[in-house]
Amino acid sequence: MKEAARLIIPAWGEPYVKKVLSVTLPAVLAPGNLPALCDTFDVELVVVTETRLFDMFRASAIFQSVAKVCTARLVPLDDLLTDIAGDYGAVLTYALFRGFADLGARMTATYLLFLNADFIISDGSFRHLGRLMRDGKRVIHAPSFRVVLEDVWPQLQTRIDRNSWTLSLTSREMAALALAHKHPTVQARTVNQRLCHQSWMDQFYWYVDDDTLIGYQAPVALVAIKPERVVVEPMLVWDFAFIPEAAPTLEEYFIGDSDDFFMIEPQTRETGREMLRIGWVSIDQIAQDLSVWLTKEHRQSSKQLLKIHSDALPDMIDGVIQESRAYMAEVYRRMTPVPSPHIGHPQLGRWFEDAKERRRKTKEPALHQVKDQISAGSTTDAGTRSLPWSVTVLRALQATYLKALGSPPEVGKFHPLWMELGPIADKLAEWKGIGNPNILWTKANDWSEPALGEVQSSVLKGAPYDVCICEVALHQLIDLDELYAALRPLMKNGGHVLFRTGRSGSIFAHTELFLDSCNLPHIDISEINFYGTPATTFLGYLYIRALRPASTRPLVRALTLCALFALTPFVRLINARAARRNSRTYSRTWTTIIIQFIVKRAPRWNAEAHHTISPRASATEPSN
Repeated sequence: MKEAARLIIPAWGEPYVKKVLSVTLPAVLAPGNLPALCDTFDVELVVVTETRLFDMFRASAIFQSVAKVCTARLVPLDDLLTDIAGDYGAVLTYALFRGFADLGARMTATYLLFLNADFIISDGSFRHLGRLMRDGKRVIHAPSFRVVLEDVWPQLQTRIDRNSWTLSLTSREMAALALAHKHPTVQARTVNQRLCHQSWMDQFYWYVDDDTLIGYQAPVALVAIKPERVVVEPMLVWDFAFIPEAAPTLEEYFIGDSDDFFMIEPQTRETGREMLRIGWVSIDQIAQDLSVWLTKEHRQSSKQLLKIHSDALPDMIDGVIQESRAYMAEVYRRMTPVPSPHIGHPQLGRWFEDAKERRRKTKEPALHQVKDQISAGSTTDAGTRSLPWSVTVLRALQATYLKALGSPPEVGKFHPLWMELGPIADKLAEWKGIGNPNILWTKANDWSEPALGEVQSSVLKGAPYDVCICEVALHQLIDLDELYAALRPLMKNGGHVLFRTGRSGSIFAHTELFLDSCNLPHIDISEINFYGTPATTFLGYLYIRALRPASTRPLVRALTLCALFALTPFVRLINARAARRNSRTYSRTWTTIIIQFIVKRAPRWNAEAHHTISPRASATEPSN
């Protein structure tokens, strides 16, 4: 006699039900999923949804196809809905309980499988899950992975077989799709791509190469459980309390390789945008946040290594894994020794109790997204009229100053622009110290359509490059992903690409919102650094004022230069203090941004040997 299993899918609201019927269930119906699971288990599908949507399910061809493979039932959740959008987690928790509470004592003899409405599984995932269930694993987790819905959903729909109503993508096919269309919130939690971060860090990823990503999640989605206790009423939101209540002594098993089980979660590109922040976050801040939120079970899940790959794992993965283990160990070391309890949770306990009181049927409120539009204007110096006096003294002062302290780009630590120019100089010295790098110096304007033909032949002749340094205007960062895609094919594997931008005057005085909206590359190893403090910003302003053409207010400029000479010891002190600031953290007083990439291609690219230049698009990758 087959062991009982029940697959529970909660879905309410027509948009989510349409997702279930158009893609989620076709993926469930793939040969290696529900049909394979039914070979060894007595499976029942329970969809928890609104009564008014029952007919939509019953009339759909895909639901009828599922009903031919296993028993399929619809269960109402009308009484669980509230009129508060923030209650989604509580409603989902009660909907999942609604899917199995009727089992009563049979709960401990039944495998419960859970799938959110927008979770799409690869073909073969349930077959592997069934093997683990037959082997006696009673609590099984598998990661979900966020992707951009606008990019992925149309591709999924084109792969559906309209005769069998199945969506059959192998794990590696789905992983390739996911890695090509990672959600911005995934990039914001990729530790070795430190361009942006999420204000709440509960997942941590490391880029390995084009085909491979590793990481850790807290929590990891629960996909199957055979409870040891009967639990019919939630004590807290689902991910925080169900396991300690239903399986307090059972060992948890984590599926860590996408080859075995892979599940994507398509979300709109704007989902979570309000949580993204430019720059990186300190380990102390991460540890402080996790200490308040994570329960004992979450801390356990956050130590499980996850491997997502669309090809064979590369040889260099061991080094990246070692790096990730060291980083996570440092996070754990700084966390409080005692995890948060699931009963009386300090952040969620009171909210969940209040949500219970709001359980009434209402229409879901509309969610509105507001985008800040930032535009760049041009500035011109005021007062450019020629003045009728000699500029000899000013020119002599300027020449003396430049000779003593250096002139851009080669300046010393006593120079007001050292914080702006020093990082590039230090990088160059570092690279030249280990060899004679082939360097490409370029500007973003060179890669615009009109200028492309002029640079193509000379740039191709020098490729592949060890280093590329590209000057970028601040407003051009909006399409940084396209610019990087044009430059990357010209680089050696392991090559460095640096983008440098600065600002002057009040242009983009409030740049954080603008930078948050930029399209940042999601490949290779990356980091963003912000240089400048209020003091260095002021000194840089004085320097620019003093070194402007002598014909413009020369007396004022001469006095400013004299002041800079007098301030030289203080400039050195200010630069030294500024250099100790964590440059990965966004500062409103920045004067220079440097964005660095280290090219890490998958081994399959090594055989390529052609170079083409295509502005705003990826070009054919070169050989090493």
